[in-house]
Parts: sequence; C-alpha cells; structure tokens
Amino acid sequence: MSEFSFIDNTGWLKPFIIELHKYYKCSTVSIENLSPLFEESEEGEEVTNMVPEPSADTTDNAIFTNTSLSFHDANEFANHNLNSIFRDDCFTVLNEKHSWINCLDHKNYETRTMCRVSQGFGNRNVPIGKKFNPKFHNTEYRDTITLAKYSYNYLLHRSEIETILKTPSSDYTRFSVDTDENIFNRFFILNLRHIQKTTNKKNGPFEQILATYNSKVQVM
Repeated sequence: MSEFSFIDNTGWLKPFIIELHKYYKCSTVSIENLSPLFEESEEGEEVTNMVPEPSADTTDNAIFTNTSLSFHDANEFANHNLNSIFRDDCFTVLNEKHSWINCLDHKNYETRTMCRVSQGFGNRNVPIGKKFNPKFHNTEYRDTITLAKYSYNYLLHRSEIETILKTPSSDYTRFSVDTDENIFNRFFILNLRHIQKTTNKKNGPFEQILATYNSKVQVM
C-alpha cells in the first residue's frame, strides 16, 4: 500500500476536518479565512482549493482553541454522516450487524459477509445491513451526500492517517522517490512535524493537519 498523500487528498480531507470542528462546536481562530467548503467546478463536481491561502497571522498555528478532537471523535462523526443517508435493511435486522469501520477495514474490504455494493451510493462497499435511502438523491441533500462521501473517504483512510501522525520516525522512508508529487508531500510532512512540535500541546491531530494546510511551505 502506498503512503497516504495529504496533498492529493486535500479536496475531501480539509472540508471533512472543518465540518468535524463545526459538529463539535469548537471555537476557532480566523475560521473565516478558510476556503469555502463546497465549490462547484464547471463539470458540476465538488472541489476545494488544492492549497489554501495562509492566514495573515502565520505565527498562530492553533486552529481549534477550545478542545482537542480525537480520532474517536472523527470516527463517530463519520459514522453519523453515513448512517444519516442509509437505513437498516429489514432482511438483516435480526442478523449480525457490521459497522462501517469493519466493512472498510482493508483486510475485510472484499468480504461479502461484511459488505455489499451499494448502487445508490456510487457502487461503494457498505455494511451488508445498510440500504441507501433514495430520498437523498434529491438536490436539496447535495451537501449531505457530499459530506457522507468525505466521511467514507476518511474511514477508508483513517488507519493510514493515524499511522503517519503517530510515526515521525518513519518519515525518512516516506515519499523517498524523487518525483514532483513526492517533493510536495515531503514538504507537507516537514511542516506537519514542525507544527506538532511547536503548537500548544492541547492541540490534537486534526488541529495539526488543518494548521499545516494553512501554513506556508518551508523548504529546507
């Protein structure tokens, strides 16, 4: 499995973190300086800016100031967003239910006893007991579906994200091949480690990721 790229996945990870902050009602510093969550391209797809504009006050890397959001918080938030657009399949109500995390765990990803393909949700693998609620195809629920897709991506990559955040000792092997893409990924990790070391210890992983997205690239 290749290393998770924060650069390639900015389009869904950054808005997911911003919505995570809103859900838990954390107070923020200069949240209005963040890019709009959902922009529409000419093709009608949701996109976000690849690299956000840095805050005018680059000395303050603390985005969330009231609380530190944990990986457990993010998992609960993502589960909530996905469950809101699905309903339990009555055929499997009396059988064993499998969670989103169990279904999307890579070692279980192709296990039919845990997952099924949901045509209503873009042919994604979903827990076998979940059935997409067709009312969410209506345009009024567009943002709800978008956030559910971001939440799905988060749960799919949550282990990779957590591993990178917690293993700075492995940085020398990450993106070691010299390509243009890997150079930007190395710069991101370099800034992330700097923010991890210098920000308030109360800041958690998602504050650190968002602060890195809003920081200027440091070339060393």
